[in-house]
Amino acid sequence: MVPTRSLIALASIATASLTNAHAIDHKRLGKRAQSPLEVKLKAPMGDVVEIVATITNVGAEDLNLLAVGTILDTKLPVERLAVSDEAGVEVLSNGIHISLEYEALASEHFELLKAGASLKTVIDGNSVHSFDEAGTYTFEARGMLPYALAPSTQLGGSAVYQSNALRLAIADAPRPSKALLPSSSPLNRRAKLQPGCSAAEEADMLEALSNCQKLALAAAADAADPASKRFVEYFNTNASETRRTVVDRLTAVAGECATSDSGSSRLFCYDYYNVCEIYGPLVAYSVSSGPDTMVVCPLYWERPGLTKECHKQDHATTILHETTHSGSVYSPRTNDYAYSYDNITQLEPWFALNNADQYSLYANAVHLNC
Repeated sequence: MVPTRSLIALASIATASLTNAHAIDHKRLGKRAQSPLEVKLKAPMGDVVEIVATITNVGAEDLNLLAVGTILDTKLPVERLAVSDEAGVEVLSNGIHISLEYEALASEHFELLKAGASLKTVIDGNSVHSFDEAGTYTFEARGMLPYALAPSTQLGGSAVYQSNALRLAIADAPRPSKALLPSSSPLNRRAKLQPGCSAAEEADMLEALSNCQKLALAAAADAADPASKRFVEYFNTNASETRRTVVDRLTAVAGECATSDSGSSRLFCYDYYNVCEIYGPLVAYSVSSGPDTMVVCPLYWERPGLTKECHKQDHATTILHETTHSGSVYSPRTNDYAYSYDNITQLEPWFALNNADQYSLYANAVHLNC
């Protein structure tokens, strides 16, 4: 049962100065980041548990907005709002970060938003966040929302959005209403590859980790080369600062994949939190609260161990993707702003640098010399 709590709307402000790693750096965004979407947040006065987000299509085309894993997702325990405390420090999220089989997306995974129209979605103000104490917190909706041009369900781009900020006074310290509950099996939390795999699954996972290390190191070497045209293709810049971050992140991923018994994150070969079948074609997901945890879903096993096709995902790149979500491996962790080669290569450099699929598909391209 979710404890009763009181959220009192203090004000709706246009901007907020947040000291966290995931605030969108608008000064570094270019024309390609101009968005057809506007998002506004409102909260009732008094005792409330819900925030209403109104999303308006200010563009000229009808859009099918991806719901799975986004601000529109009312089923999976994902972070739909960013929350910060009075000091501007990001509040820990218990939400999951997902890896999608985007070629398997269907109409039920989207919300249609026609040009000039608006839709509303209701968000539990503390659905996946842990509040240590009562106080005033700032809630924002920000990120990128993948979409298809209606009536298609083939992803065609991602729209950046940044809402107004809501300052809400929380009178007590409620627990997350969608807290992830693990399976009942007692498992050792210290090892990277957790118990529970069959012999064949364990062998496949160990091979995936080994291949993840090799692909990450090769991609890091390519990123370190200022003459690499492939790097510019995937990250839309050749800035030395960006290359250094990519090298460092991939090197950290390679280090994490190099071990199966002493990494900083946990890896499960089965649905540890029982969310794979809730909504959408999930291949894997990760959780950043507590020990960083990566979980593969049944769809993961349908992917090849190491693909021979460009711009495709496999076991190794799936693990690489999820490892970039781990803040204990490299901080800041990545987000899921866009999926698939055609979409990720359209991203502005700032979003590309912080997008998980960028790294997995880049590593695939380096490996196969795409």
